[in-house]
Amino acid sequence: MKKLNFKRAIVLGGSKGLGASIAKELKKNCKVVNALSSKDIDTSDLQSVKNFLRRFKSTDILILNSGGPKPLPFDKLDEKIWIRYFKQLFLGFCLILKKIKINNNGYIFYISSSIIKEPTENLIPSSSLRLAFSSVLKSLSLKYSQKGVSVINIAPGPFKTKRVKELVSNLKKFEKTLPTKKIGDPKEIGVLVNSIIKHKLKYLSGSTIYLDGNTLKTFH
Repeated sequence: MKKLNFKRAIVLGGSKGLGASIAKELKKNCKVVNALSSKDIDTSDLQSVKNFLRRFKSTDILILNSGGPKPLPFDKLDEKIWIRYFKQLFLGFCLILKKIKINNNGYIFYISSSIIKEPTENLIPSSSLRLAFSSVLKSLSLKYSQKGVSVINIAPGPFKTKRVKELVSNLKKFEKTLPTKKIGDPKEIGVLVNSIIKHKLKYLSGSTIYLDGNTLKTFH
């Protein structure tokens, strides 16, 4: 019988998209994988976050993952929208990190977005709040390293998920504009995360990995 490396992994946003792909791959190396949907925890609802923290006290692997706001120009962003996504993409995650215990030699993965490197005009809450939380993670990474916990930020470019369908009207036409001529397969994110924990890569910590299919124009 194959020996699994870790007891538990928790995947937020794990019922679909990138989160589901990660959860599927993690089952190869974790005894229990809790792939949670927005019904299990909605980080824009702080009471939902508190309920989650009463249920889960510790884990070996934590995947922080969430969808983002619909594209809107800056002048259409009202106070209600800003507050909602401040909670969902920043404050909710901060509260989780403050309370949940990551077991020694564990992992924290944050699934952000390549727009933290190259923001776009119609996704300002997403790019700014994800970048802000990336900064929090980097600040905490030294503290986590003292217990052998690796902190890794994965910043995907366009992948074939429901989220992309919200942003792109014609997927086939959009794919032709990409350097690879093909949109990313969510399985690649899952394989990357699982490969890191499978091989127990520990020197990779406090870092951001851009999985963007060469769509970023700036040097990583």
